[in-house]
Amino acid sequence: MRKSVSYLILTLVLLFSLSLPVYAANKVNTMDIQAVINEDGSMRIRQSWSGRFDEGTEIYIPMNAPDYLTISELTVSDQNGKYDTLSDWNIDWSFEQKGRKCGIHNTDSGYEISFGISRYGQNHYTIEYKLDNVVGGYSDRDGVNFRFINDGMNTTPTDVTVKIELADGTPITDDIASIWGFGFAGEVVFENGSIVARTDTPLSTENHVTVLLAMDKGILSPSRQETGSFEEVREKALLGSDYDEIGSNGEEVSTFTALTVVLFSIGLPIGLIIWIRRIKKKSAEKKRQRFAEKFGYYRDLPNDGILSATYALGRMFDMCEDGAILATGMLRLIQLGCLSPVETQEVGYMGKTRETVSLRIMSSQHDKMNEYDEYLYTVLEGAAGSDRTLQAKELERFANQKDTLLRAYIQKHDSAGRSYLNQKQCLKRWNIPAKLTDLTPSGEQELGQLMGLKRYLMDFSLVAERGVKEIPIWRELLSYAMLFGIADQVAEQMKELYPSLLSELSDYSQSMATAYSYHYLLYSNMKKAEEQHEQEKRSGGGGGFASLGGGSGSIGGGSGGGTR
Repeated sequence: MRKSVSYLILTLVLLFSLSLPVYAANKVNTMDIQAVINEDGSMRIRQSWSGRFDEGTEIYIPMNAPDYLTISELTVSDQNGKYDTLSDWNIDWSFEQKGRKCGIHNTDSGYEISFGISRYGQNHYTIEYKLDNVVGGYSDRDGVNFRFINDGMNTTPTDVTVKIELADGTPITDDIASIWGFGFAGEVVFENGSIVARTDTPLSTENHVTVLLAMDKGILSPSRQETGSFEEVREKALLGSDYDEIGSNGEEVSTFTALTVVLFSIGLPIGLIIWIRRIKKKSAEKKRQRFAEKFGYYRDLPNDGILSATYALGRMFDMCEDGAILATGMLRLIQLGCLSPVETQEVGYMGKTRETVSLRIMSSQHDKMNEYDEYLYTVLEGAAGSDRTLQAKELERFANQKDTLLRAYIQKHDSAGRSYLNQKQCLKRWNIPAKLTDLTPSGEQELGQLMGLKRYLMDFSLVAERGVKEIPIWRELLSYAMLFGIADQVAEQMKELYPSLLSELSDYSQSMATAYSYHYLLYSNMKKAEEQHEQEKRSGGGGGFASLGGGSGSIGGGSGGGTR
């Protein structure tokens, strides 16, 4: 919840802050940074900037440099070759004097890495340098709180990636290191033996990219030795961050407060932003609608009748919710007779009776069950306990403690569906959410079937004919309707169209309601558990999404910079 709310708030602020300078002359599209840490704690940094520069004379990077953070071996190059590195830099030089030159400009708070824009237009710059004494040795661990991109920049990058590696090739993993990210919407993760921080949204002047890194003793031998503990550095950096915030109550208060501040601070532009977003959303919906209309109604089971494939494709194109396959799985177990709804009456407060529905574990039907049925049945059997009855509180506790088992069931379906799509060569590229342009002709056919069936089910009473082939497969059709989240609507239409099936449809509707309510109970508590695990992991340095706040006490970058 916090991640999505933080992104929402940041997006609103960014859209407002970017709405005015959108026509600014200078723009950095991508900024890729590679940092290689040597055994002595020094760091070699390579920054690659790509963008368009049409005004000013130079690009500059202010550095917050304590005395020990000395810089050397500065080189700058662009698409036309290497620049001359000067021993001194004068910010008052002309465009021509700064052309194809770079240098260090000393300031009261440290120094600035500076180089000439050299030519206007689209440019690609590569800045390389070495910093001594970056990683410090502390009593408990070795580490650093390093700012790779400053706040207060007048020319901010759209996409940023920072990659941190060890010079000797030792993989950096969560077994030997801990990581935290500050100042940006995005993530910092362990990836293929490296630490990778990447942004999800364009940076604004308020943002920065700061990474806090701690490593176990014995991996490095830092030249800079500090008297205190790294825990003190960590505690200072985490002040003002959301790393230690766990629990929904605090999140709801901070969310309301943040949204209130945003709404009242930017006022009218919000309406414009929402209007633009609605236009884009409607445009995307119209494209999908035209795509669906091209294929018309589809009256058979889509994707060769493989529900996993429909789920995977539906998730990619926002046709069904995450975890919806769990509801269809529980419905199938009810229909197979492996689960049986049991109504009971409980006497509550002031003698009032309350009717509840529990699920009793019945005998398995191995001859009728597939691998997904077997897995889910085994999981639910373990949750039921000795009385073989699934009750709401029991399931809630189970989902909180065994969330990985439920997620594994969902992922089994998703993996099988993706395998089907791969075999059919349905996608040119894998994007989530996917776009229509990502589809191959085969993929268009598969999605057309899915969309065609959903349209058919939604308009069932208008287009279905009495007594035709829908009757033998009406249970399967309702399972797909459940996957799409429209089962109630379709069942009611079926009752009107096929009165001879009224009794069976009523029983099936009750089974769907029971399956859906227990699916919701399991899924919602599974998600809460996953969010708490994720928060605990990221707070402990295991990686995850970054915090917009925090990062105090960093070295390396400072504030400001860009072009002038």
